[in-house]
Amino acid sequence: MYKAYRFRMYPNDDQKILIEKHIGSCRFVWNHFLDLRNKRYTEKGEAITRSEMSSLLPVLKKENKWLNEINSQSVQQVVMHLDSAFHGFFRKITRYPRFRKKRNGGSFSVPQHFSIDGNHLTLPKFKAPLRMIMHRDIEGEPTSLTISKTDSGKYYVSILAETPNEIPESREIKPSTSVSMDVGITEFITLSDGIQISNPRNLKKSEKKLAKRQRQLAKKQKGSKNQDKARIKVATLQEHIANQRMDFRNKVSDILIRQYDTIITEGLNVSGMMKNHNLARSIADAGWSSFFTMLKTKALSRGKNIIEIGRFDPSSKMCSHCGYIYDLKLSERTWTCPRCNTTHDREWNAAINIKRFGLIKTGIPTDSGELTPVDTVTSTISLLEKEGIKQVKWLKQEAHVI
Repeated sequence: MYKAYRFRMYPNDDQKILIEKHIGSCRFVWNHFLDLRNKRYTEKGEAITRSEMSSLLPVLKKENKWLNEINSQSVQQVVMHLDSAFHGFFRKITRYPRFRKKRNGGSFSVPQHFSIDGNHLTLPKFKAPLRMIMHRDIEGEPTSLTISKTDSGKYYVSILAETPNEIPESREIKPSTSVSMDVGITEFITLSDGIQISNPRNLKKSEKKLAKRQRQLAKKQKGSKNQDKARIKVATLQEHIANQRMDFRNKVSDILIRQYDTIITEGLNVSGMMKNHNLARSIADAGWSSFFTMLKTKALSRGKNIIEIGRFDPSSKMCSHCGYIYDLKLSERTWTCPRCNTTHDREWNAAINIKRFGLIKTGIPTDSGELTPVDTVTSTISLLEKEGIKQVKWLKQEAHVI
């Protein structure tokens, strides 16, 4: 099993120059072969294979002598990454590869011949070790690493290590140790046991400050030092917002994986929902896709289960008490079933139905009457509040038996 670690780096001035050379050279090689591949396809309808690009590298180095100043394996990795990007595009996993710009930070990979000694990292072509802050130990044997620079000018190293741990066997799926969730814009998630976590809206909180800095950047003379300073201020604030999102999602996903053996989610077409320009900004701020990715990754490494139901299952508009399908409008946050007169909170009702659909999908009987124990609910709320997540509440209504 592989595990990734990310640490902050503090290179000196000479090391920064060499890092910039590596990033710039890798960007040049990427753009060169991407342009070559585009022209080949336009003129002949043919693609350039990975082996062809590798064979053209020595010629490119002879024409551009400064490419020899950086680690040769880092350049070879660029060819591999570009080829993988095209494979991902043709499998409809990623978008078409784009040209890299100088102002967007950058990175380069080192597949081997590096060593880690405490807070010092030794790399090929670097005379002195680079200083980094290892805030946790690395489990297993490091296999490769990537040095990156953010738009705000910070440097990081991402280390991929192969751990001796095997993927644990998944735990048994039981209604009492299962929970489902419904995601939203106002309420980040609502669990089937009644726990509701509000969306922290990190972007909205910093929206005015970000807009002010962007206005200041727009007024600066293009290419001036003041423009660069203003750009760094904008990038620093954007990075701060991204870190807030990441911290929130990491804490919530970690607690859910620790507290429940099975988590049932709803399949969402996030990219399609982003086409709604009225909601796109709020959906991006919520970060549902990355949250689900965190859940799946952590569940796999800890032997927990993630079940995903169909995106067209009527989770919101079906009464979780009697099964009546209600003509629910988007503006209705609570509604009363005309058949059984049960009043529903929209998100909680959807979460209860998602759990039912997920258990049916796995063949688990849903009429066992087993609910999430109260001590699990209170423990989950306590852990969330302990991690600084204050926007948590428990919908104190009589839970529906599923």
